[in-house]
Amino acid sequence: NGYAQSNDLSAGDSQNSTTLTKENVGAGITMPEFPGGDVGLSKYLAENVKFPENAKKDSLSRKVFVQFVINQEGEVENVKVVRGVDKAFDKEAIRVVESMPKWEPAKQFGKPVKFTHTIAVEFK
Repeated sequence: NGYAQSNDLSAGDSQNSTTLTKENVGAGITMPEFPGGDVGLSKYLAENVKFPENAKKDSLSRKVFVQFVINQEGEVENVKVVRGVDKAFDKEAIRVVESMPKWEPAKQFGKPVKFTHTIAVEFK
């Protein structure tokens, strides 16, 4: 039961299983894919992220880095903030990631495996 891991902004793996990073993914590994690829992910985030009503509205762009696992079925689980802004932004970023549709799971030698992924959820 392999466990692949993105190295974008990894906070480490507390699981007792094999962990692969982008640097050593190598032969036999297929990365997970959001429906529609990177363009689909960008579109999903742009359409679903809501600026929190109770957050300070200033001219700065805000990014919350969220880490999550894409399991063998392509479902998102174990969502957590690894670099937050404040509670309102962090809560919204978690909501949007938890609401994601199923991904095409990562595969190792043709078998689906868990994959830890980190993305930036941007508030504009």
